[in-house]
Amino acid sequence: MKKIFLLLMILLCVSLCACTGQKPEKIGMTTVYISKDGKVTATFVEDFSQPQYDMTELQTMTETEIAEYNGQNGEGCVAMTYFQVEGNIAKMQMEFADYSDYSAFIGEDLFVGTIAEALEAGYVLDVSLTNPVNSEDVIGEHELLTMQESNIVIVENAIRVRTESKMLYMSTDAAYIDEYEVDGYDNPDVTVIVY
Repeated sequence: MKKIFLLLMILLCVSLCACTGQKPEKIGMTTVYISKDGKVTATFVEDFSQPQYDMTELQTMTETEIAEYNGQNGEGCVAMTYFQVEGNIAKMQMEFADYSDYSAFIGEDLFVGTIAEALEAGYVLDVSLTNPVNSEDVIGEHELLTMQESNIVIVENAIRVRTESKMLYMSTDAAYIDEYEVDGYDNPDVTVIVY
């Protein structure tokens, strides 16, 4: 379990990029995609130039970890939907029933829900967020408290995140990719998206 956790952490820390509906073989960087129904799809892309991992062993370890997790938490919580090695590049796509399965399996905090639900779960929203269309439109905790029915994504790890719905606000230190996607790699703490 520790091997797969470490490997997934390595994969998670790699750059990511995804487009809605894009096939995993077309994705060039690790991506976490949040659908409207709350399902999380993560496509991990890793360059294995150093021959320290056997790709068959990696796939088998991942399948074993998924089977163990689903055995303890319910069938269908996690599924590997794609695994491909081309040259030194390995791509693996995993689907999670919801954000809590992603967090539990990957070991990184991810929250998806309304702002009211985030507050109820104990998240402190003392953050600065920028309107991706108008960088002068910056909001903080006070404004977020008036938007409690809006959806929010809170990601602990510095990663790129794509939502199925257009963003209203994003972390001020995240990089805007398009109206659905932000790159949180330069964000040292958490990346927050309101949509």
